[in-house]
Amino acid sequence: MQCKQIKQLIPEYIEGRLKGDTRSRLESHLTTCRGCREETRLMGKTWLMLSEVDDIKPDPHYISRFWSAVDSQQPWYEKIFRQTKELVSQRRWVPALAAAGVILIVGGITLRYHNRVPETETVVAAFNEVDPDMVESIDIIENLELIQDIDFYTDLEIIENLDESETS
Repeated sequence: MQCKQIKQLIPEYIEGRLKGDTRSRLESHLTTCRGCREETRLMGKTWLMLSEVDDIKPDPHYISRFWSAVDSQQPWYEKIFRQTKELVSQRRWVPALAAAGVILIVGGITLRYHNRVPETETVVAAFNEVDPDMVESIDIIENLELIQDIDFYTDLEIIENLDESETS
């Protein structure tokens, strides 16, 4: 076995949980390797010292004191966030918060609608410096539906003329 594997097995060896062939290989390695032998001796000494220490029983109020101390060390914004979260989690506030949300949304939409500059004013302002040909192009674009249906109107006019020519 290599020293790395031996060092992993030393705690089990000290506690007496190592059995059979693994134990005999570890003991034969300890007779030849001074570093692992010293590691085993120091770890055994540490385990012996730990076994002499009395069990510590915590104060029954320790947990509440601990969380009080943690709470007192929280920044102010975390306390406000926690209190707000607790307030929101109570069901009696849900309708009021929903109503406040609806009011904010409707108010925002209303303000946006009323504070909007009419499009015609912005177009006129933008075209004060533009040449008249550009303004004519804009008029054509505004009547795009009419332009798209020109073929239909032309065809309709031809059909009407055909009807008149047939009757005459």
